[in-house]
Amino acid sequence: MNDLWKAVLHGSLANPARPGTVLLVEGPAGTGKSHLVAGLRRRHPAGSGCLTLTCPGPSDDDAQHTFDALDALTHALTHAFGDPTRTAVPTLLVVEDVHRADERTRCRIRHLARMLPNGCALVLTWRPENLPADRPLLGEPLTCPPGTAVLRIRTGPLPAAAARELAERTLGTRCPDDVIERLYAVTGGVAQVLVDVLPVLAGTVLAGTAPDGPTVDAVEALEAPPRLAETVLRRLAHLPSDARRLAHAAAVLGEPASEAELAALTDLTAETARRMLLAALTAAVLTDLGPRRYGFRVPLAARAVAASLPAPERADLHHRAAQVLRRRADVPWPQVAGHLLAAGVRRGLVRAAERAAETHAAAGQHREAARLLQDLLADRRIPGPARARLATAALRRIAGFTLQDAGALLDTLTGAPLLPGPLRAQARVLQGLSLCTPTTPDHDGWLHLERAARTLPDEPGLAARVLAAMSMPHWPGIPLAEHRQCAERAGAALAATTDPVLRAAVNANLVGLLLTLGDPGAEQALPARPLGEDEDNGDAASAGHRARALCNAADATLWLGRYHDSLAFLERGAALAGRHHAGPHVAHGIRSIRLLLDWATGRWTGLADRAADLVADTARTPVLGHEARTVLAALCLARGEWSQCRAWLAGGLAPHPDQQLAPVAALSSTVLVRLALARGDHDDARAHATQAWGRLRSKGIWAWAAELAPWAVTAALSAGDPATARTMARDLRTAPAAPHLPLAAAARRWCRATLAEHDGDLARAADGYRAAADAYAALPRPYMAALAAEAASHCAAGEGEGADRDTVDRLTDALLVLTGLGATHDAARVRSRLRALAPPRRGRPAHPGLSPREREVAELAAGGLTNRQIAAALHLSTRTVENHVARVLRKLSVPSRRDLPARL
Repeated sequence: MNDLWKAVLHGSLANPARPGTVLLVEGPAGTGKSHLVAGLRRRHPAGSGCLTLTCPGPSDDDAQHTFDALDALTHALTHAFGDPTRTAVPTLLVVEDVHRADERTRCRIRHLARMLPNGCALVLTWRPENLPADRPLLGEPLTCPPGTAVLRIRTGPLPAAAARELAERTLGTRCPDDVIERLYAVTGGVAQVLVDVLPVLAGTVLAGTAPDGPTVDAVEALEAPPRLAETVLRRLAHLPSDARRLAHAAAVLGEPASEAELAALTDLTAETARRMLLAALTAAVLTDLGPRRYGFRVPLAARAVAASLPAPERADLHHRAAQVLRRRADVPWPQVAGHLLAAGVRRGLVRAAERAAETHAAAGQHREAARLLQDLLADRRIPGPARARLATAALRRIAGFTLQDAGALLDTLTGAPLLPGPLRAQARVLQGLSLCTPTTPDHDGWLHLERAARTLPDEPGLAARVLAAMSMPHWPGIPLAEHRQCAERAGAALAATTDPVLRAAVNANLVGLLLTLGDPGAEQALPARPLGEDEDNGDAASAGHRARALCNAADATLWLGRYHDSLAFLERGAALAGRHHAGPHVAHGIRSIRLLLDWATGRWTGLADRAADLVADTARTPVLGHEARTVLAALCLARGEWSQCRAWLAGGLAPHPDQQLAPVAALSSTVLVRLALARGDHDDARAHATQAWGRLRSKGIWAWAAELAPWAVTAALSAGDPATARTMARDLRTAPAAPHLPLAAAARRWCRATLAEHDGDLARAADGYRAAADAYAALPRPYMAALAAEAASHCAAGEGEGADRDTVDRLTDALLVLTGLGATHDAARVRSRLRALAPPRRGRPAHPGLSPREREVAELAAGGLTNRQIAAALHLSTRTVENHVARVLRKLSVPSRRDLPARL
């Protein structure tokens, strides 16, 4: 709403010599007129008077009360403004509900407007739907003193952002976008309706119906709040019978309709329909939704009207609505199918449902498609052949459905006795496949697929899909040899089918293993061209699987350190998925992979916010947000926020590493090992490292050990277990030194350098760390490259001796990288080391009053570290650090640690 009127009105009130202001506030019931008036009273200048009056509604049953109220109102107005020379008059007069005023009150308000003093404001509110169309607000035109500003504002629905703020403040939780969109739609954005229904939504959370927060289903189940229902039904009761019929038809139709459509729904002549429509509009039962479309302003009001009808009458109107909608040039098939289903009419229902599913899929509305198909398949009155057609349509679309919708639909299909055997078999297969993605697959899911594969000897295509799912190497606890065997069997079964959709689905699952192993067959499993016409060939289902293949390729190459390849695959997959509405599984995978890729390659700006958004969006299925939680934990570790780091990985929502995707488990364990090392808990670090290494040994894909190995070896050595450290380094060497494994190559260099450092060969260790830093930088992994450069400088410096210019330059570059990333804890540590290696030049002012340890503490404190973090970094007690900081502040004559950066 434009705020110009506020400036004008408050300008009048603030200046007694300024001409007054008349503000006309017009809006339907519940749109915030009273809220606006309350805001005016709160913002009214201090010391000036304010009088608020409400026009009473006439009532035959309470005529005396009405008369007394009108007389009191007239007396109050006369008393307040009868003498314009008085200084004690209210400067702000608000008269609400002027549409209910009688002629005597309207006359008094006109009189006040004509004599409105300077420095005063008159505010009038009313509902246009309750005002006769042929009568001005005050019965006669408004006349005001010269110079008086007369402003009109219209209240209406809340902006969407304001509705979200109101909903989340009332519910006390963040609401998903789809919930807010649907809530805004059914309430029409009307503030009072939102206020009335939000406690009902809150109740579903408290009652356990929606324990994880409000859902779209909970919004769809809302009934009209009593205040809204009573208002619309009362207005409806005063309409002529034909106007009521027309309103009933509009309520059942449930969407904007033309005048001709409303006439067709009610069998009224065009002339009669026009008169009845005007009556319904005048009574504010219906409203103009434009252009030339009419209906209920608040959809929940339509629900109240439809619910008030007898069931046979409502069913008949649903059938008529389906017929009317079919006559539109662009038939809204989802609505046609919904009306036929509600009417209990089977003729034409299956065809309408098939077209509706296509419409939903084309618009990316997978939830709506799933719910419609499930409702129809659960209806046992639909004959077998028609049910089979619907089942085929459902199976073709299921890749785009959410886990919950897909699971419910598959449960319906597998238990449907009227479906042919092959369709039920396919549903069982997909039910097993749903255990693979996007949630973490487990051993029960593996056994389910194994059983499915054994029962499909005559269905090679379905068998290939099952076996390809079992070949995906991310399954926790399944050895690599079994994945290889499943991939070979899937390839053999795939040779027996030419179905392009099936081949695309199988290849999408095979590509991850093939790329991880460096198998040349990976190229055959991927779309042939980089984002070209071939990727768009075929139907949407095939394109969805091709998008999934590219995303699986991006994921596989990510864990190998092939970041440029990973990004290229991801961009192609995201573009293809976007064009073909590949579904929520693929969209979630794209977001997770992008987070991990940005973290690895140093694109940390805004990364924490993006990861937190994904965690929030997956709050109802926390396992889907584990990659995001791991990224957040790694960022916290780099910033020295250790408690929060552990909370992201060890909180109640974090799955146990044995239940995580294998490479993700290795990464999250790496963060926990580093956290324990930073805290000086070497036994805990070794325990995490040993458990994680055992999981990798069971899997047998040593390329995935590249994240963990440098820190696992360090943890074993710090705990006094060099034998385990050397075994881990040998295991990592099992991964072939191939071009497709650059991350493992960098990790091997780091491990060799760490062992050399432990053996006392500092020169060889420094060279090894430099080689590791160069290898990480080439990937690129800037964070790891900076940490390797730091380790090299430590070895090059020996036991506190100086360092050559190359070492200082490398460490300076590492500091710049860490500072740019926002790794404040690491940057502070490196800055301290750099000052120790490169002391101030002769003649440069230093701080001779500080001891070496005090200078070290001062540098870390200036870098933003807390006393506890400094203590952990320097292996001191917190009390010792506190004493050092106090002496530093005193010696440098600075009031607080915030001033240290400038002083140093």
